[in-house]
Amino acid sequence: MGSIDPFHLPFIAAALPRNRRIWSEAQVATVMDRIYPAASGQPGDQSHPRQQLSSAYLAGVAHSQDELLLLPAGSLATASIEQARALLKNRAASQRDRILYAFRCGARAARAARSMCSDDSEAPLKVFIRQPFTESGQAQQALVAGVLKQIDEHQGEPSKLRYLTGRQAESAATFKTSFEIETGEAFTPHAFRAHRLALLDQADAFINIRVGMSESSAFELSYHVFRGACTPVLFLVWKHAPIKTTLLKDLGDLCDVTYLEFEQAGEVGPVLGEFFRRCNRLRAGAA
Repeated sequence: MGSIDPFHLPFIAAALPRNRRIWSEAQVATVMDRIYPAASGQPGDQSHPRQQLSSAYLAGVAHSQDELLLLPAGSLATASIEQARALLKNRAASQRDRILYAFRCGARAARAARSMCSDDSEAPLKVFIRQPFTESGQAQQALVAGVLKQIDEHQGEPSKLRYLTGRQAESAATFKTSFEIETGEAFTPHAFRAHRLALLDQADAFINIRVGMSESSAFELSYHVFRGACTPVLFLVWKHAPIKTTLLKDLGDLCDVTYLEFEQAGEVGPVLGEFFRRCNRLRAGAA
């Protein structure tokens, strides 16, 4: 029997980028390529046995974590299998896309498991708030500010809120400057898009405040559902800016979504409370 390269945790650790919060697709793919090298086609190729052994190693890690967290034996390993089956159903995605999304799902599961055994209070709910920018004037900005005030009134009920996108209502005249102040980068479409999508990957909740037409909102929503975190979505739709795009309606078969039409910002409070409670229940269930 030919030799099989041993799989050790330091092998993966050595490949991980240091001091980076956001993983790019290329970084994840590089690590996976090092762990699961392509078959060489030569006699004695050991890539397939190595894949099996490394997967068995990670399954052992998951099993041990189940024991430490007093979860049903094999729950994390079972979750990985279910996630793999779900990802394979997306025929339009490339294997690199699936690998990246599976990696992020595993990372979220690990963070949730860690919070279960921590003595600290419940981790803040990370909220991504989408508001219109390029088509937003002073009237829309004022209405968004009212909705943001309603959101902030639910701070700590039931959990703290961490605003991934800040708490400032923006308009076409302000959002580029705000981006440059926050990030220290010059505004470009590429830089703005990369920044927003990196925030989306962390989101426990997605709130879309629709007070006007916004193509960028549809873009971010699509990313969130099909490649990002796909955590619960709340549409807060001003009655004078209804959703006309058919593909944005009735998204319940793709994600956990709630729609609310409102006239005044004060009307959204009760729905926000229930939305945040459901996000926390789903986050606890995932853990």
